Amino acid sequence: MNELAANLTALRIGRRAHVGFGDDIPTEVPFCPPRNLATKMNNTPRYLFRVHSDASAGKHSSECMKSIDALGNNLTDIFARDNTANIAIALNEHLRWEPKSCGDPFISWTTSLLVAIEYAIYKYKTEGFELQAIRLCIVDTTMFPKGVFIRDLDLIEEFYDKVPNSQQITVSGLRHTWEARGLGDFRNLRNNQHKAYSGVYYFGEFLSQGQTNIEGRSSTVTCDKIINNDLFAMLPQFKDELEDSRKRWADAVVESRESFYMSNEPKATSGSEFSAAVKIALHFGTVWFMPVLLYLLALRPRASQDPGILDRISDLFSGAYPL
Repeated sequence: MNELAANLTALRIGRRAHVGFGDDIPTEVPFCPPRNLATKMNNTPRYLFRVHSDASAGKHSSECMKSIDALGNNLTDIFARDNTANIAIALNEHLRWEPKSCGDPFISWTTSLLVAIEYAIYKYKTEGFELQAIRLCIVDTTMFPKGVFIRDLDLIEEFYDKVPNSQQITVSGLRHTWEARGLGDFRNLRNNQHKAYSGVYYFGEFLSQGQTNIEGRSSTVTCDKIINNDLFAMLPQFKDELEDSRKRWADAVVESRESFYMSNEPKATSGSEFSAAVKIALHFGTVWFMPVLLYLLALRPRASQDPGILDRISDLFSGAYPL
């Protein structure tokens, strides 16, 4: 514990430069979009999460994430491909979790730990895997070259009109016009033309493409180390969700967010709640301990300048907190 306290004391959260890799290690495939879209890529959140299992499309490890296209040795940037209609269809199918008719170059990430946890619970219910076979990865985007990650909504804006509205597409096994079930539908939701997408149904999705080398830039932990009694002590609704027979995801996220829209003063953070968050965060390793701890504590509303957080974090760095 003394060694951990020393490491925490020495920890400094600052921007880190991209680290080069040798020829024998897979590299990332940055997006190279038009200038108007490239400027939107300057505000990528520092930390992104990805949940995956052996049932996830592509291939995944603690070293590299590979899309379906990458498994077929197609690592061409989508903006360098000739058929933009096929890219639009592939993006639509990826975002809707539909069978792939034009391949799939994309790998999904989220800015939200809440979304990641609810998705892990959903995979647990639908895939038949135990939680220890489902993994949660956190990456530090400042350790990647510019352009590796792009917001899904920005790609929707770029490609929504690249398929004729009269063209037929297949969604959920049924034929639809592109206008009815294509990217334009997502775009309308983004522009608040549908009450269900006025904010609460936005899940902070970002995409990378091809293959994304995460070695030395990430930490991956099996979900049994996250979704357990420590998490339930912090937020009992996750236990209820895990035991609920309904296979939900989006609605579960929305319900978990409801407390953020209430006007009641948030309860102060208790010592037991803080300790539970610390126990989970420690599984990610010393370098990742602090960001994961803060994401965990942000899963419910907190009071401004909450001494139950600020004082205990100060104690962590001073070695006074009993880890």
